[in-house]
Amino acid sequence: MFRSTKKFLLFFFLVLALLGTLCNAQCSIKPADEKGCFKHGRWHRVNAVWKTNNCQRCECKPKEMICCSLVFRPINYDREKCVAMFHKRSCSIRVVHKTDPAKRCEVFAGVG
Repeated sequence: MFRSTKKFLLFFFLVLALLGTLCNAQCSIKPADEKGCFKHGRWHRVNAVWKTNNCQRCECKPKEMICCSLVFRPINYDREKCVAMFHKRSCSIRVVHKTDPAKRCEVFAGVG
C-alpha cells in the first residue's frame, strides 16, 4: 500500500507542476521611479526581489514593479463534496473532503 501511495503522490505533484507551468500566473504591473518601487508602505531598490505577506513574489525593475501570485488556485474540483483551504504560511491551497479534511480531493485544473 505504501508503494502505491508514494507513486500516486509523485504523479499528483508532477501533474501540479505541469499545470503550473502551463497556466498564466496572476500578475500585476505598476510603474516604478528612479528611487525604486513602493509596496505595502516600504521602498524597494531597483533589482530587488521579495515575497509579500499576501503570497506574492515582487520584482522591482528600472521602470516597473511586477508582482505575481505564488498560490496555485484550484478551479476544477468537486465543489459539492470538497472545499479549498488556504494556508497562508505555505502560500498554498489544499482541496479536501468537507466531511473528512484529512482526505484530499482530486483537482483537475488550476491557475497560478
